Amino acid sequence: MKLNALARLQIRIQSGVFLLLFIALLAVLAWLSNRYPVTIDMSANQRNSLSQETSRLLESVDYPLQLTLFITPRNNRKQLLETLFERYRQLQPNIRFQSLNPDLHPDLLRAHDIRFDGEVLLEYQGRSEKIAQVSEANLSNAVQRLLRQGERWLVFLQGHGERNPYGEANHDYSLFATQLASKGYAVETLNLTQTGAIADNTDVLVLASPRVALLPGEITILRDYIEGGGNFLWFADPEQVTDGLELLGESLAVGFVPGIIVDPNGQLLGLDRVDFAVIGEYPRHPVTHNLNSLSLFPQAQGLEFYGDDRWQRQNILQSDAHSWSETGELQGEIFKGDDDDEISGPLTIGISLARQHEGDGEQFEQRVVIIGDADFLSNRYLGNGSNLEIGVNLVNWLSHDDRLISISPRPAPDTRLELSTQQQLAIAIFFLLALPLGLLVSGLRIWLKRRKR
Repeated sequence: MKLNALARLQIRIQSGVFLLLFIALLAVLAWLSNRYPVTIDMSANQRNSLSQETSRLLESVDYPLQLTLFITPRNNRKQLLETLFERYRQLQPNIRFQSLNPDLHPDLLRAHDIRFDGEVLLEYQGRSEKIAQVSEANLSNAVQRLLRQGERWLVFLQGHGERNPYGEANHDYSLFATQLASKGYAVETLNLTQTGAIADNTDVLVLASPRVALLPGEITILRDYIEGGGNFLWFADPEQVTDGLELLGESLAVGFVPGIIVDPNGQLLGLDRVDFAVIGEYPRHPVTHNLNSLSLFPQAQGLEFYGDDRWQRQNILQSDAHSWSETGELQGEIFKGDDDDEISGPLTIGISLARQHEGDGEQFEQRVVIIGDADFLSNRYLGNGSNLEIGVNLVNWLSHDDRLISISPRPAPDTRLELSTQQQLAIAIFFLLALPLGLLVSGLRIWLKRRKR
């Protein structure tokens, strides 16, 4: 069919209009992708995107947060760090980011005491933080410290053989205290025989398994602190002395189950001891939210709540149903129920208490946590499973920083390729024998066909 001049003109106009519309569509899509970028992380565990903890933390940034990266163009980490900061900026519009060459800004280096190539300065509402070793965990922890309204004082009671937050022994808490300090807490110790009072600016008072009985006057001070609405964290393992602490337990309507918790699951996991309570399932609570790994509690004891209408109680840590409280010797063969006073699991290891309190004409929520173990946060066991995360979350919840829960780096499970012997043999046969022979046979067939022509 022949086309006249008018038909050809119409076709050309239609083609031109289609081309213009297509170009306009591409331009709109390019503008939208620049204005509303969408990224999809297909790596295992989404390690190339920010963690859920960081995303939740950034929701708390209500005011402009300035991030300044001082890095030279020759630094091979420049692009990597700028990509990391861009992820933060995309999640939170209040974040402003700039990358500066320190050689061109000596005045800023002096003003902020910048010493390293690649150092980061964070500024938020008149407060600032600096990071020399940049990673998502370090950056988010710095943001977490800036978001805290004022300094948080965590006070450890001392003078009775308690776990020392400055001690380096296996049973002490120096590693845990270091982690808390990195998250903006001021960690102090208190000896009531010297001061005779608990400071008013104490956000959380910690009693970590005393080995020597507290004096009656000290018990009275602690009870007055609790009755006055103070936040309290009590690590009460079986080795603590009980003289006088019964009165403290009465104030909280909490008692202790005799014996040490024995959990057969420990041996299934390869542990050579039966007195490790292994916890893998957690109730819904801000302290245990998003926990997805096991936690270990060496030589823990069970807790009982007697019931008190003043307190809202919630069990936050419980042993397995196959566990029990062993009151006999932990030597030789150990059997469940061989003593009459043994109690079968699940046993409560951690209890949180909360109640409304009025002080200085204001209503506030008082929070208390009792844990039937003090070893799980010690220098020796802090690195096991979710122990550190639980400890930090406990302090965050008690100090009313519910949204600022600990941020842990995520593992990268796909950085190593694990192949069985059969899989390795199959790959070797395919690439070393089958594929070369296949190519050789194919080449010979093609050569023979061309030769016959």
